[in-house]
Amino acid sequence: MGTTGTLSSGDAFDCDVNKDGEYNTETERFYYVSSLDTSSNYGVLIYYNNVSVGEPNNTTTYAYDSANIPRENGPITAVQQLPTTSQWSNVSLSNTTRKIKDEQGNEYIDFSYEGYAARLLTYQEVRSACGNNVDTIDDDGYLDSCKYLLENTIYSNSTLKYAWWLENPFSFDLNGVWVVSGLFRSMLYSSALDSETIGVRPTIEVPKSKMNY
Repeated sequence: MGTTGTLSSGDAFDCDVNKDGEYNTETERFYYVSSLDTSSNYGVLIYYNNVSVGEPNNTTTYAYDSANIPRENGPITAVQQLPTTSQWSNVSLSNTTRKIKDEQGNEYIDFSYEGYAARLLTYQEVRSACGNNVDTIDDDGYLDSCKYLLENTIYSNSTLKYAWWLENPFSFDLNGVWVVSGLFRSMLYSSALDSETIGVRPTIEVPKSKMNY
């Protein structure tokens, strides 16, 4: 849903991720975020919902890294909830190994998503999609131009969870990790240990040649 011939942040797509031949809006809705930073031939799309063991789930939350050393481990706890390559057999990451970076681009470890069909969205991808004019973490409403990122959070329903994890550690806190906050409609950071309020939301990478727009 969008302008024919043009890809814009928030354009909605139904993606047959499980390769059953059906485009199921109820379980296979994604939103276009941006081009992949390493290849403009790929689109980065975010799932409409959080997941638990690869299945849509708005009630269960998980830590990013239960050992609380996100710069050394990456999202080793959160990754276990992403859809596997068996569950979403019709999509795959362009590269299963990714460099974990903070919001300033400082690089930490090579993290493997091997076995998973999706990954976590990045701070940089949100900034690319929603605007690069905000430099502080306390700008409530920064994501008002990207409300699709707030779907199925406390923003849309007061009974739902506060936030979902991004891939990036926070540069000024050894234990901090960036999240998309539905409560403050912005990007904030939380402890990598937080398993009470933050969900896991899959991001897929799709060749633009396979996208109908």
